[in-house]
Amino acid sequence: MFVIDDHPVIIDGLKSIFSDGKDNIEIVGSANSAKEALPKLKRSNAKIVFLDLVLPGISGVEFCQVIKNKFPAVKVIVLTGEFNTTLLYNAWINVADAILMKYCGKVELLNTKHDVLEGHRIVGTHVPEFRNFIHKRNSKTPKLTPSEQKILKLLAEGKNREEAARFLGSSLYAVNFHCKN
Repeated sequence: MFVIDDHPVIIDGLKSIFSDGKDNIEIVGSANSAKEALPKLKRSNAKIVFLDLVLPGISGVEFCQVIKNKFPAVKVIVLTGEFNTTLLYNAWINVADAILMKYCGKVELLNTKHDVLEGHRIVGTHVPEFRNFIHKRNSKTPKLTPSEQKILKLLAEGKNREEAARFLGSSLYAVNFHCKN
């Protein structure tokens, strides 16, 4: 497995969880950004990539598609703390093999690993329901306000709510309010 996350504690945590070798999982590499990951992935024999959605530079959503294009046999398991259904939806349509929340347990990680290697696509137990987003996109929905459109665009680009608030010169409270709408 290969881990791509901008938080070293996540990488170290996954290495620690699987360090005993009991689960037949070896972490063959890691990176803190997509830019750092690409050359390392080329040299690794990773069959699975654990990928965070929010990364510096190119987002995990975009990098998922890059991985699938350059390494079609590699399975991508999104491991995220994001609740943004737009990001989750975009990762899914960029052919992520699975989406899990960072706080899932070891058993769910192992089961998902086995399932994706068998060719299944998995949405973890605590992942917000983004498939409703797909349905809503195809039905008549109320128009978004200009502020909501700006925020949605920033979130779809991979920014989190705090970054969107800073970018727009707004408060996190205002961004959260628009997201709820």
